[in-house]
Amino acid sequence: MNRLSAALLLSVPMAIVAPYAAAAQHPAQSQVQQNIDTILKIARNASLSEAQKIKQIESYADRYLDYERISAMAVGAPWKNFSAKQKTDFTAAFKDMIISMYAHSALVGAADAQVKILPNKMTANGNRFDVFSELQTKSGSKYEVAYQLYKSGSVYKIYNFRVDGASLVTIYRNQFSELIKQKGIDGAIAAVKSKSLKKQ
Repeated sequence: MNRLSAALLLSVPMAIVAPYAAAAQHPAQSQVQQNIDTILKIARNASLSEAQKIKQIESYADRYLDYERISAMAVGAPWKNFSAKQKTDFTAAFKDMIISMYAHSALVGAADAQVKILPNKMTANGNRFDVFSELQTKSGSKYEVAYQLYKSGSVYKIYNFRVDGASLVTIYRNQFSELIKQKGIDGAIAAVKSKSLKKQ
């Protein structure tokens, strides 16, 4: 399991947890725990096909993931040059690409992964929060995953996550930068739609 698959395994939409962890102390931690518990029920439901699981997880995750902010951070500085339609198109394509590339491996890893939230390691900076958890795979490998969230109304929106310090939004940034230089914004969007980027 590579780092991004591990991240997807831990994040919404692919968050998996061991039997219920210690009660979270902060509302952001409580929500992440709730997200994990809900996704766990879907991911380990033997009556559902893989496609059904992915569809249900995606529908649930739409409430908690800020896909446009994730996309903007992954693109970086060139994002300011995107039109409103280009931003919408890129966000949809990036979301679809990530799900297509990593959903299967994340679900396969769900059966044996164990996860615990680290309640004493949370950080806060104004309206931004980092909630930490630890994933252990069947082989014994451990990953620390930090969910980065901000408060939006009654929920906390996830806009990034890091696996052992490696950030999702920076994983593809160099590829996006090079694509935009070579093909322009529309060409980059087309490449993401065709899922022709390298799997990280």
